[in-house]
Amino acid sequence: MYTINQLAKKLKIPVSTIRYYEKKGVILPKRASNNYRVFTESDKNQLKLILVMKYAGFTLKQIKEFFALSELSEATCKVQTETMIHEKKAELFEKITTYQLTLHLLDTLEPLAINNVSSEAENALFKQVDYIFKTI
Repeated sequence: MYTINQLAKKLKIPVSTIRYYEKKGVILPKRASNNYRVFTESDKNQLKLILVMKYAGFTLKQIKEFFALSELSEATCKVQTETMIHEKKAELFEKITTYQLTLHLLDTLEPLAINNVSSEAENALFKQVDYIFKTI
C-alpha cells in the first residue's frame, strides 16, 4: 500500500498529476478511514500504464475509454482494443513521416543558410515546406 506521496515519488511524477487523473476518473483509489488515498500495487501498475499510454499519445479520454473496454464482452473488448491501437499506430506512423520530412527539410535548409542557392533549389525547398505545412 502506498500513500499518494509515496506513489508519486516511486513513479517520479507530481502528486498533482495523480490527483488530476483521479479528478478525471481515470484512476479510482480507495480511501482509508482518515479519508486519505490509499494506493495498491494494482493502482501503481494502472498508473504506469496510463503514463505509457500518455507517452504514446493517447488522451486521458481515450485512456478512460480503453479501461472501460474491460467491462464489455471479451469479443467486443478485443475488437475495440485492436481498433483503438490500430488508429493510434496509424496516427504515429503519420507523425513519423512528417518528422522524417521535417528532418529532410532541415538538411535542405542548412546549405541555403550558408550559400547562395539557385532559384530552382529554393523552389524545391518551398514545395517541401508547403507539403509539410499541409500535413501538420
